Amino acid sequence: MSSRISRRSLVAKAGATAAVAAGAGAFTAPAIHAQERTTISFLTDLPAQIIVDAFHEAHPDIEVQMESVSFDEVFQQNQVRLGSGSDTPDVVSVDAPLVTSYGLRGWLEPLDDAFAEEVRAEWVDAQVASSIYEGQLLAPPIWNSSQLLFFNEDLLTAAGVTPPGPEERWTWDQVTEAAQAVTQGDTFGFQFEQFNRIYQLQPLPQGKGAQVIGDDGLTVDGIINGPEWVEAFDWYQKMHNEWGVSPQGEIDINELFINQKLAMCVRGPWAITSLAAAELPFSWKAAPHPVWEGGEICVPTDSWHLGVNARSQNKEAAITFIQFVTSYDAGKLWYDAGNTWPMQKQLLQEIVESPDNTDWPRLAYPIAARDSEYAKPRPLTPGYNEYQDILNSAFENMRNGGVVQDELNAAAQQIEREMRKYR
Repeated sequence: MSSRISRRSLVAKAGATAAVAAGAGAFTAPAIHAQERTTISFLTDLPAQIIVDAFHEAHPDIEVQMESVSFDEVFQQNQVRLGSGSDTPDVVSVDAPLVTSYGLRGWLEPLDDAFAEEVRAEWVDAQVASSIYEGQLLAPPIWNSSQLLFFNEDLLTAAGVTPPGPEERWTWDQVTEAAQAVTQGDTFGFQFEQFNRIYQLQPLPQGKGAQVIGDDGLTVDGIINGPEWVEAFDWYQKMHNEWGVSPQGEIDINELFINQKLAMCVRGPWAITSLAAAELPFSWKAAPHPVWEGGEICVPTDSWHLGVNARSQNKEAAITFIQFVTSYDAGKLWYDAGNTWPMQKQLLQEIVESPDNTDWPRLAYPIAARDSEYAKPRPLTPGYNEYQDILNSAFENMRNGGVVQDELNAAAQQIEREMRKYR
């Protein structure tokens, strides 16, 4: 990667960044005089102090009061405060799949005029899609995510399996065969880190050409219980039951992997740093996300977005803050400080090209960065919470031996009932 950016250099570039963000003919936040210092509130669970501090240096006329809460409290506070019509927080933390829900409820201010098309073109395409509701930009992305196939090279080699190379994308059939070769006693072959959540499991039916929800963002019957979904989750069910290569029950994927009880797993790039720091007594590496033979490459993505409370009394200042946070320089500062995964295409390309990332374990970063090209957002639906919760239960039932077609039929019926309130 290119040299680290300092907070001071970020501040020095802030004026130019704001000009680019506004773009020709786009929104330009009016100047706020020092004597008219504006205070905005920002509710978040993110480690955002480094960004807030840099913003304060670049914009001394705007003070960001950060309300730090837990992950669960972000959703609870948004629901209560925005739902009651409160004018705070001014800056809203929005998990990507909830942008549609918040948009339907009118909680977020449209930001199309604040971000020119050339600015949005620098963001990962899938996350631009997650930012939009009914054609309006409501919540620009600030973070990204990707997924890799992590593997214990020693376990695979001992089982007679040649591990994949750093640019070799295995098929799910190859994963299955390798997992069967490794599984023995209390050592398992493969598992997803989020083994019962749509976030990591949706590439299974998507890779077979299936939708994850209808074009209207509401219809699931005939989709999630259609032939591609059944075929994909028949494989998933067999991995846990018939073949027994994927562990069942409440498990900690990281603990299994570092203790050499799991040979392969799908995890995000956030695992790279922790695995490297653990100084494990075995050789581990990573490869691109798997794909079905002849199928479409689909890689999970999505992360946090920021929006402006539609009832905020400080919209201009809140927009200025979001323009700052979504800039290239802020993204680099955040990535360098905390290894968060950037949503800016330029930063991802720098990760690929950096001479620092040409050997293990850092070679895993370019693998994840390249796969952002194949990123797919989670379902864009106002009923995402209901959709996710019902499917979580169906996935768990299938892990424990439930009949795939029956579980997906039941899930489709339940989700259709829940979606009626949004029609």
